[in-house]
Amino acid sequence: MATPIGHALAGYAVYSINTEKRADTWTLLWICVFLAIAPDLDFAPGLLLGQPALYHQGVSHSLGFAGIVAFAAALVCRRAQGTLGANWVRFFAAYTSHLVIDMLGPDQRPPYGIPLFWPVSDGYYLAPFSLFLGVKHGGESWATPQNWVVALFNLHNFEAMALEVGIMLVVISLVQYLQGLMRNAQLASSEVIPTSSAEKP
Repeated sequence: MATPIGHALAGYAVYSINTEKRADTWTLLWICVFLAIAPDLDFAPGLLLGQPALYHQGVSHSLGFAGIVAFAAALVCRRAQGTLGANWVRFFAAYTSHLVIDMLGPDQRPPYGIPLFWPVSDGYYLAPFSLFLGVKHGGESWATPQNWVVALFNLHNFEAMALEVGIMLVVISLVQYLQGLMRNAQLASSEVIPTSSAEKP
């Protein structure tokens, strides 16, 4: 798993795709950022029971759950600018960005990975390599909230956060660069003036 900072920046990257002409950009921003972090809300039931990691990386870390949550968010925002389908695609991408990042990081406890294809499959999936450093915490299901919180404050996690920020800033810059190229291409095509036929004498 990554830090909330890395996931939030991934949500911003999704938000930044083709939003210039929308009037509800602030609403869209906060929804995308929230959805990019939302899968880790599965810590909440464990915290209430005194074992924060008890339910972590369960069905909330799946494409099926992402589709359901994205549809609910799109329905809530149905009065906002943009169609239900377009908003669903954006919200699904924001939620799924969390799953991609988690798959690209190390996992400290079994079952290793996430149930990506739930409810079609109960299998857990993890990338064969790690792009992110992951977060070290009291990941055991029996860890108390106090142990869990204290374990978060270590040098490794600060290094992981710095790496996530660096990688996501590159991703955001690449998205904005590609969008700039597309806008310039569209502008150039719109400025082409068709040659008129010569006037007859």
